[in-house]
This record gives sequence, structure tokens and C-alpha cells, in this order.
Amino acid sequence: MANSDAPRLENSNASQKQGELEIRALFATTASSVKPQSSPLLSSTPPTVAKALIKAYPYLLIVNKLLAVATWTNDDYWINVVLMCLYGFAVLYFETLITWLGHLILVGAVIMYAVLNNRIVEETNLRPTLDDVVQALTTTCIKADILLSPITALALTPYDIKRLLFTTVFLTPLYLVATSLLIKPRTILLHAGLFLISYHLGYSRVTRRLVWKLKITRVVCFYLTGLDFSQARNSSLFAAAFAKVQKSASSTSTVADPSKPVRFTYVIYENQRRWLGIGWTSNLLSYERAPWTDEFLNESSSVDSFELPNPDSSTTVGQQSYLQHLTIAGAHWRWVDKAWRLDITNDGAITLPSGKRSKTTANPTADEGYLYFDNVWKKPSTEDSYSKYTRRRRWVRTAELVFSDSADVTNNQASYALGAEEHASHENNSKNRKSLRFAEDSEPLSDATVEAVISLDGPDKKTD
Repeated sequence: MANSDAPRLENSNASQKQGELEIRALFATTASSVKPQSSPLLSSTPPTVAKALIKAYPYLLIVNKLLAVATWTNDDYWINVVLMCLYGFAVLYFETLITWLGHLILVGAVIMYAVLNNRIVEETNLRPTLDDVVQALTTTCIKADILLSPITALALTPYDIKRLLFTTVFLTPLYLVATSLLIKPRTILLHAGLFLISYHLGYSRVTRRLVWKLKITRVVCFYLTGLDFSQARNSSLFAAAFAKVQKSASSTSTVADPSKPVRFTYVIYENQRRWLGIGWTSNLLSYERAPWTDEFLNESSSVDSFELPNPDSSTTVGQQSYLQHLTIAGAHWRWVDKAWRLDITNDGAITLPSGKRSKTTANPTADEGYLYFDNVWKKPSTEDSYSKYTRRRRWVRTAELVFSDSADVTNNQASYALGAEEHASHENNSKNRKSLRFAEDSEPLSDATVEAVISLDGPDKKTD
């Protein structure tokens, strides 16, 4: 029996060894047949550009991490909490820290630089692909847009910046009194820093939205900055234009001939103030009307930058959200007049000589067509005098709504009527209210953008 079992044991051992050899051979063959995967971007990207992007990849990761902390889109918020605590401690005990731990702070900065340098070397040795670089660059750009969204959402014009500077200089005495008697500069620095660090926190966004609904908040912000935060420029003009379109569309004559264009005359007033030693300029006081307004004193664009409410116009975010449901498919606005023309009669307030037939001109002089007022825009007069400190003149230009297809008008009358009815109350309120600066518009937020960043970074991100 022992002799009979020995060949079986040898055969089983041989079969096991043969099986192992076969497995190894198949594994080696399979491994040799696999080809390294390459990014499709390599075929279309020049080598110099690819090398530059790969070298920039570690720095993109560091910037992406810093932006994630600044925008509160990181995984854990403990870093943000620690950062806020360190900032508050540094502001409150700045002199003590510099006196006793100033040299250690310098050494810590050197150590931090060394750690970042080692991280850059490690990420470079990993040899990332171009797809990794593109994903990191995209995420970094999105987070940078979130960080800068409070400034970009304002869409400040050169006039807004000049007005902000003028208002700040004008309020300098009040600031000096407040910092000298009421609030210490250290307290202002502490609260301002904590507000900026926690600006993109979810709770902070909700709190700002609730506080912004209070009219007193918008009034205080307006008088402290002189800026219009409602983003409702030209809205009353466009509402009036679309109201006329609705009225024309509901009339029997337009239904009989739906291809007939609807015309509307846009009216803009140019306002100026006289400053002693300077003369007439468009620099007005922060609490009065804007340099360019409509007939209801709502802020408007100038004649050089005014654009018709077409979908392809370069309007701001607030205007696009206002006009997105006031567009009609198959129809667009176009100018009838080649240029803006100055109403020399100023809506009939100025009497022209009997021999002069034209009531408008496209090339007016610097002082033509103005009505002059006193310091508070009262007591109008056609003649300038030493008691007149404000003036305005009237610009007009006609546009028409052209329908590319008559069927589009019939199909869109019902859909447009709904949108026009929603804004009928807005138009009536704009006539009763002489300014849209304090309209109840919520503060622009970037929640959708935050969700996009979270989806790019991974499914484990925390949402607000």
C-alpha cells in the first residue's frame, strides 16, 4: 500500500507544480499584453504646454486646498474653526505674541515653507496625467469664482467706484469720531476679519439673506457706500416696453396683422450738478438721483452703454434674472433711430423759436437742452443762474420689436401674457416709488456653484 500511494503523491505534487507553472505563465502573458493608458489630451497638447501644466499641478493642489478653506467647501470644518480662533487670538494679543513668541513665529513660517516644498516634490514625483491637471485647474477656477462672487456680482462700473470713493471720503470725519470715541480699531479689525473668514459659511449666507430683507439694512448700506445693490438698472424701462407689447398683442389690429412690429420710445434723462471751482459734472451726491435715470428717477444706463433687452445682450446677472421670462421666441428688439437724439424741448418744457422745426438733435452742444434747478431739484428754469446747482436734459430713441415668424406671435401671446402679468405690479410700484435702490432683492448667492464644486471634489463633501 505504501508503494502504491507514493506514485499518487508524486503525481499530485507534479500536477500542482505544473498548475503553478501554468498560472505563472498565464499571469506573465496577461501582464505583457496590457498597454499603458494615455490621455487623449496628449495628442492635441504641445509638449511644452503639457510640461508646464504638470509642473503647475502641485501648486494647483495647494491653491485648491486654500480656496476650499476660504470658501468652506472642504471636507471638515475644523480647519476653518481653528483658523478663526487663531485669527481672533492674534488680533487680541498681537503685542504679547510678538514680544514673547516673535522668533518662534518666524521659525514656524520657515517650517511651514519646508512642509509645502516637500509636498510639492511628492506630488511632482507621482507624475500626474493631463486629465488630473485639468480637473484640478477646473476645480480651482470654480472655487476662485465662489471666493470672488461677492465682488463680481456687484458689476461695479467706473462711476460706481468713483461714487464709492467719494462717499467714503465724505464720511471720513464720522469714521474718525467713531474710532476715537466709540469703537477701538482692534475691535473693528477683529469683527471685520471674522466676518470675511466666515463669509461663505452656510449659516452666514442664510443670516445675511434674512438681514438683507430688512429695509433699514439696505438703507444703511446705501448711505454708507452710495451704491445701488438692487441691480434693477433699466428694469422699469424694460417693464414699460414689454407692457406696451402686451397691450399691442391683445389689440385686434395686431392679431389681424401679427407681423407688424411694435414700436417703443426709450427716454433717458442726463443729470448733472454744479460744484464750486469745478463746474457742471456728473458727480452727484450719494443720496440723490443717479447721473442717468428714466422718467421715474430709476437708475439707467448711459446713452453710450444702453442695450436693448435681447437674450444676447451683455446684461448683468440681476438684469438677466429679471428679463429671462420677458423674452418672446422668434422676436427681437432693434433700433429704429440710428443714434440717441436730444430732446431740445425737454418734453415741452422749453419753447423753441417759431422758425426752428426740428425738436431733436443727434449732435447737441455741451449745454444744450438743459432744465436748471436749485440745490434740491426744485424751481425749474430754462436759464442758468448762480442759484441753480442741478440740471437735466432728455434723450430719446425709438426701438421696435420685430417678429421673425407670424406663427411665433400667436403661440407666444399666452405665454408672454403670464410673464407680463407677473411684472405689472412691479411696473406700478416703480411709478409710485422714485427709486429702486431699496427693492427687496435677495443678496446674490453662489449655492449652485458650491454644489458644482462639491460634485467635482467627490461625493463625500458636506453640503450646507
